Amino acid sequence: MKKIILFSCKDYNFYNFRSEFILKLKSLGYDVLLVSPYGEKIDYFTEKGIRFTNIDINRRGMNVVEELRLLRDIKKILIVEKPDLVLTYNGKTSYYPSYLCKRLHIPYIVNNAGVMKGNPLLIAIVELLYKISENRANCIMYQNSYERDYTQALLKNRTHYRLLPGSGVDLEKYPYTEYPYNNGKIIIDYVARIVRFKGIEEYLACAKYIKEKYPFTEFRIFGDYDDEQYRPIIDELQEKGIVNYYGVVKDMYSRVAESNLCIHVSEYEGMTNTILEHSSVGRPCIGSAVPGVMDGITDGVTGYVCNVNDVQSLIEKVEQFLELSFEQKEKMGKEARKKMEREFDRNIVTKIYLEEIASILGD
Repeated sequence: MKKIILFSCKDYNFYNFRSEFILKLKSLGYDVLLVSPYGEKIDYFTEKGIRFTNIDINRRGMNVVEELRLLRDIKKILIVEKPDLVLTYNGKTSYYPSYLCKRLHIPYIVNNAGVMKGNPLLIAIVELLYKISENRANCIMYQNSYERDYTQALLKNRTHYRLLPGSGVDLEKYPYTEYPYNNGKIIIDYVARIVRFKGIEEYLACAKYIKEKYPFTEFRIFGDYDDEQYRPIIDELQEKGIVNYYGVVKDMYSRVAESNLCIHVSEYEGMTNTILEHSSVGRPCIGSAVPGVMDGITDGVTGYVCNVNDVQSLIEKVEQFLELSFEQKEKMGKEARKKMEREFDRNIVTKIYLEEIASILGD
């Protein structure tokens, strides 16, 4: 029985974005091992006979001792398990396993999710990690054409790759649901980690303006705080009735189904699942004009695309949406669902992965 190891920095990444694929590997007879920090979603897989190994990861830490310990732990897993193939995802659980697989001559597939922007030093470090960890990958899975071109240039176009529609969207888990009237109220969602680059500042500024001018709107925030400086700001806005904060919600489908519009104006993405999931349910979206966000929107048809880091542009698009009739909003949502069925079905992702695995393992 051939063995495949999957690495990820969070358990819910396996569950939310890879579960169909992981179960498919199991059904095909592979010995599947998941490696990540333990979380409750791991139980879903172990109950189905899929093995799990825990590792401790400080996702944003740069302590040298911690990083060397993590490298040691990953190397030990690879040596003991002797996998036939390794699949890597997410930051440190991509760079480190990939680098070690290269050194240990283990075939590996990398999922490259997003291009860094901002801190020049951090960008330089990430680019170096790309070069030393991905340059011998059997295949790199890119989530948009921009990150493909960017990374392939770093690697001097030496690496085989495939282009994915992000993680795709589970069309059954997020089925089309009738567009809600909500007694005339318009519910506008933010679903992401609360951190600057995800567009939280633009969303909050937009909420303050729109809520005052259009009191029938409701702005809802879902996600955990990656940056605690926003907690008192959001608390104050909630006290004033401008936003409602719900934290991390396990069953997002029911929340998405309640909404009328999703805003996701991130500075960069691999491919945003927020847009894909809302669109799959039939909800229009407004997103920033960056790769990995705008790819999920047909401007003026399934939603709107606004300028990145531009509050006024976002406000204009929200007002444009609010001026639509109920029937026009509903039609926009139906077109969004069609786009997901046509371009972003998660089965497309599974098929591409299985093709590459078969090619590498000779199955």
